[in-house]
Amino acid sequence: IYPNPVDGNYVTILSPVQGLKEIEVYSVTGRRVMDTAINGSTLDVSSLNTGFYLLKVAINGKNKVSKLVVR
Repeated sequence: IYPNPVDGNYVTILSPVQGLKEIEVYSVTGRRVMDTAINGSTLDVSSLNTGFYLLKVAINGKNKVSKLVVR
């Protein structure tokens, strides 16, 4: 996931696994703030406020959780 920290409106999510990316974004308090799916590699994060988030990406049943910092 880059850029991280993100200053703009988009982050790029690259994965060796191909397929639909199901994405959930959680605040540090555990509240889900975004739930979406993308086919490409670009995620619009313009709706997120400045702060720290956990980004969960699921592709074909494989999950990965990463930290995301929005400036």
